[in-house]
Amino acid sequence: MSSKRLTIDPFNRIEGDLRVEIEIQDHLVTKVQSSGIMFRGFERIMSGRDPMDALVITPRICGICSVSHGVAAARGLGQALEPKVPDNAMYMKNAILGTEVAMSHLTHFYLLLSPDIINPAHKKASAFEQLEDRLANMDGISIMRAIKARQSLLEIMGLLAGKWPNTLAIHPSGTTSTLNLSTKTRAMGILQEFQAFLQNHFLGCPMDEWLDVVSMQRLEQWLSQPGHQNSDLGLFLNLCLELGLDRIGRGPNRYLSYGGYELPGGDMWLKPGHYDGRFNPLDQSRITEHIGHSFFRDALENRHPLSGVTNPIAEKKNAYSWAKAPRYNKMTAEVGPMARLFISGEPLIADMMREIGPSVFTRMTARLREMVLLTRQLARWIENIDPNEPFYASSSGRYRETGIGLIEAARGSLGHWMSMSSNLITNYQIVTPSAWNLSPRDEQEEMGPVEEAVTGTTVADPSNPVEVNLIIRSFDPCMSCTVH
Repeated sequence: MSSKRLTIDPFNRIEGDLRVEIEIQDHLVTKVQSSGIMFRGFERIMSGRDPMDALVITPRICGICSVSHGVAAARGLGQALEPKVPDNAMYMKNAILGTEVAMSHLTHFYLLLSPDIINPAHKKASAFEQLEDRLANMDGISIMRAIKARQSLLEIMGLLAGKWPNTLAIHPSGTTSTLNLSTKTRAMGILQEFQAFLQNHFLGCPMDEWLDVVSMQRLEQWLSQPGHQNSDLGLFLNLCLELGLDRIGRGPNRYLSYGGYELPGGDMWLKPGHYDGRFNPLDQSRITEHIGHSFFRDALENRHPLSGVTNPIAEKKNAYSWAKAPRYNKMTAEVGPMARLFISGEPLIADMMREIGPSVFTRMTARLREMVLLTRQLARWIENIDPNEPFYASSSGRYRETGIGLIEAARGSLGHWMSMSSNLITNYQIVTPSAWNLSPRDEQEEMGPVEEAVTGTTVADPSNPVEVNLIIRSFDPCMSCTVH
């Protein structure tokens, strides 16, 4: 029996705060440890500050999803202030956040995932040479097109939010950025340029034609058509199936979504909920953070975030991560595009979950599906903005004792929990998407979702564990955000 221990450190391309240690026996992964390897302490920074400082400080947690943290902070402050938010502000916040999420998904596929797709281990795959030509390094033709398309999204972000990252436009009672008829028309025009990239190169068909694919059977038919086969998405999805990526990376098969994109009237574009074999309403009081294998000390092993404690301890027996371990009903839950589209009942992803279940293939299809869905929805939100109506409303400035901001960021469910007294923050706790997905074990030794997804994977060549890389990458980890 051959045994090998591998350490992937850093797990790179986005930032290097993730270390993954795996043990392989006879080409089978038998043990995994996912570690956040840096402490940043943003939660401790927030204590004693004016609550509005959260809008300035927390977006600095992450340069990729700064808007997401800003929106979560604003929503938590909004719950504490209870302002009346104008319809325009809701559409603006949704458009700003949606632009960031679409940009993140685009970046993930073309810049972060693609080196694993064109790994030498896949040379015998039928689409390998075409994908290698398109995705190699920074000069592949699809990479160059994607970078230009990303610039279009950045231009839209500039028009909507003023700047990115770390916009100051998002507030509990609205947005300080506005659109007039001219900037609205310009934003719509730039969005059409991005849509053209999706249709001409990424999809190889109109967006609505791709979104009409509502089942696994229809997806197989779509993939068999020549125009689609030669698109970036078609080549990628066919390669996934050929490589068997629909059979690896299962995870816990429990899912969580806070719901996303608040709409006038109280509805949300994406539904909140929890799935553990059946669909349940979301109850945030069931969320706890566990520290059994995390570098934190506390009299209790787990707490709800409103009473959370962030006391770092660099040396702790059996600890191996600076990330805490979030749990729902004391159990792990996967978050992200696959989880939220499944909970929202998006037809294609719901059918894929029934037919083939969670996998690298399903997870990536969901992320790329959401990018197109969001692009279509962005046009609707921007179109709904009325330049003659208000974007901002005054609030009382008197805070309730607590505020909770729950949103869906690019990588999944993001929550900000805050407690206040005398108009100052007394406690601030943040649970990020990658904390959910890449958590360490808890005090009951239950593995985090990524640890569970990687365990049991067959690795053909331990010197090139591309199967492990693809599973982890399908969750789109951001540990710099997680070790806030």
